Amino acid sequence: MRVTLADLGPLVERGVRGVAEEFAEACDAAFDDPVWGWTGTTRRQNGETVGSPRNIVDTGTLRDSRQPVEMAGASARLTWAADHAAATFLGAVFKDRAASLPARNLPRYVAQDFNFAEVFLRRSGLR
Repeated sequence: MRVTLADLGPLVERGVRGVAEEFAEACDAAFDDPVWGWTGTTRRQNGETVGSPRNIVDTGTLRDSRQPVEMAGASARLTWAADHAAATFLGAVFKDRAASLPARNLPRYVAQDFNFAEVFLRRSGLR
């Protein structure tokens, strides 16, 4: 395949969009992976009792709050709009509770096995 400099911009943008879309889909699927450690058992809002390891779906609010991929040139942004997204992904310490909320960084977990380069090349049309 012959690529000129004039062709490069659109190819990069298409590749980045493809990576972001496939990564977002992988994140959506990973919410159900029972890999998150937790001490003790918890009764979820839906009545389910869960131990450890477990998935990170309770009501589905966080999973369902993912916004469509936002593109700005060759940059992409994934956003989860639920109020507790940052606390879940990054962890939290509460002033009024003895316990803290450990991080369950789902995007990092997915990124460990996601082949960004392969997806970029395939989705850009370079492969």
